[in-house]
Amino acid sequence: MSIISNAGGVAARVGFKFQDHIAAMYVLEMLSDRRIKQVECETSDDIAILRSRRNADAIEYVQVKTTDGNSKWTLSEITNRPVKGQPTSLIEKSLLCDNGVADASFRLVTTRAPNSSLSILAQPIATRDPLGDIDRLATNLHTKYRTTTSRNGRDLGYWVRNTEWDVHSSSDAVMMRNLQSISRLAEERGANPTNSHTKEIYDDLLRIVEDAASAPRSNPRAKIITHDLATAWWLAKVGETQVRQRSTAKPYRTRGERFFVRVHEFREDANRRYASGYDAQYERRVWRGEKLARYLADWVPEVSLKASELPEIDQLNLRRKLEEGFRAIKADRALDENLLLGETLLHAVLRHFFASEPIACKIFHRSTSGDKLTKNAHIVHSSDGDQIWLGRTHLFDGTEWAEMLDRATSALDDALRTEILVEERDIILQLREPQHLLANSLEDALDRGSPIDVLLEVLCLPILIAYESAVLGAGHSADYQDKLKFEVEERANSLLAALPDNLVEVQVHVFLVPVLNLNALIEQFAALVGLDAVP
Repeated sequence: MSIISNAGGVAARVGFKFQDHIAAMYVLEMLSDRRIKQVECETSDDIAILRSRRNADAIEYVQVKTTDGNSKWTLSEITNRPVKGQPTSLIEKSLLCDNGVADASFRLVTTRAPNSSLSILAQPIATRDPLGDIDRLATNLHTKYRTTTSRNGRDLGYWVRNTEWDVHSSSDAVMMRNLQSISRLAEERGANPTNSHTKEIYDDLLRIVEDAASAPRSNPRAKIITHDLATAWWLAKVGETQVRQRSTAKPYRTRGERFFVRVHEFREDANRRYASGYDAQYERRVWRGEKLARYLADWVPEVSLKASELPEIDQLNLRRKLEEGFRAIKADRALDENLLLGETLLHAVLRHFFASEPIACKIFHRSTSGDKLTKNAHIVHSSDGDQIWLGRTHLFDGTEWAEMLDRATSALDDALRTEILVEERDIILQLREPQHLLANSLEDALDRGSPIDVLLEVLCLPILIAYESAVLGAGHSADYQDKLKFEVEERANSLLAALPDNLVEVQVHVFLVPVLNLNALIEQFAALVGLDAVP
């Protein structure tokens, strides 16, 4: 029984694959070089490249060869005639492609380098000494096959002087070069495709090249990839990239400029109790109330728009997108300026000081549970593990701090009830857009099939209180911030001490934001957002 070998078929497929990668390389070159008018696949030669010159077109005929072995190409290999007495050697077949455009040049592309007798061909034509090694090689090959001439009357001496030899070690090496070219060309267009999309783009280019190479010679147009065709294809791919960028963009990586300074920080890791305080500061001895209102108003679009809407904002639709965010707020009669100010304050602190990602746009979500549910839901990444922060806010303009403690702690009585936490989780799952968030380890905690205990393990309850400060009310002084630190610390400690016992299962972080005049801040903020215009 004879053994059937498929070695020839495998070698042929390897060769065709390498040739396709080389053709794709020239198509990518054409995208950045308008002088290249078209790339032809399997017409007069393996590949033909038509370029426009100042006075006339010029064509380059490209022979692509892959052969087994590691030895360098020799003179005998390129001059050997498989059919004796016929011009069937590699160099003759290359020369005989010269049958069209008058200005012709040639190129050999191989995986093996030429040996010393042919190495002059690997040098750029413009750098060669016309009377040196190239002249000797031209004379030698012309003498060997003196009668072989192209339809345009060129002999092998002309072929030698107008041929360059390129070496690419493998298909993979050419592919990596082409993938880098795609990334560079995309960057020039302001696009930034992911690695997977870059590979998809390249696979599509290979399909185009393969289709052109396999098209019948009776349909010559199908074998030609023109500059216009390649450009149209490329612009479509850039458009796809931009769409994909928006669909998977991570908008919360940008945090803007920090406004507050931290004036207090308390950590009790054993009981997972933390507190911090933030000061808007004075400027020229005037407390920065108006600037705080403007700073918070700048956060409102991020608070009110979904993650998928934020990447769509550009210089052309910026005004419209901002108006949409403000319009959504004004249309929600249940959302007053006090609530929006408090939630925006907490949002800004979490984003700036904890690099959080809003996990769901909950501010407009309505529930029969009412105020028992939170409006702020964020992911906080840390080296200790990812957490879900469900925040509550309070604005206090009174003077009896005990009153504020009662209000804040009573709002927490139901915070850890199982049915409330289940609803919190369901709302997050309903509203979240994970494609716009960084990878995290919270899937088990958010799985509807998991016990709520799994959520409790990664849960933090931030409580923000903005209150009218006695220290700020006394006016600017050189040591005001020292006094403010003491005031914030005292109030934070009192709130931590008053927390309900049932919160022992979770981490709690208290935020204190002292203000000078809460009503004035609310009015300034409402005017900037447009809530004061709502009838």
